[in-house]
Amino acid sequence: MGSSLAAEFNGSPTWVRQSCRAFWGDQGKGKICAVGSMGGSRNISLLRSGATGRGRTELARSLQTKVTALLKDYQRTVTGGENFGTAAADEQLVQDTSKQLTDTTLSGTEAVDTWMSASGTMYVLVALNTESFTDAMNKMKQLDKKTVDYVVNNANKAFDDLQGELDKARQ
Repeated sequence: MGSSLAAEFNGSPTWVRQSCRAFWGDQGKGKICAVGSMGGSRNISLLRSGATGRGRTELARSLQTKVTALLKDYQRTVTGGENFGTAAADEQLVQDTSKQLTDTTLSGTEAVDTWMSASGTMYVLVALNTESFTDAMNKMKQLDKKTVDYVVNNANKAFDDLQGELDKARQ
């Protein structure tokens, strides 16, 4: 880890550096958790809501995610003339693009803890109580057919949109 990146975590709680499970230790049974972060603003409210939202997104992704990814990697080294073997001009381009589709209702999530780094990045520990989530899912099973059809149609449209993006990327 680079020194500036390592400095980012000076004084951080264990759940920021390792796993959010470190927050509870053995008492974490029945909880699913994730960490979200956001920096680049002096607006504390925006940092908190952004980091919490990112934590919830990460949590949702751990439950269900459809991922499509494209990685482009290009490297080139040029050397020659009197500097052959001792000097080179390097260039590199790496593009990592992914689309992730997550459509999950997270009932029962909460921001459990927060920490602010010296650089102004806020970290938020978000947890989902699995018992509350299971209760919410059981209630969702009681939706009427019209609502279920609406959700299924929207999901199919989202998958079609994703496929269209994939087709464009392959051209």
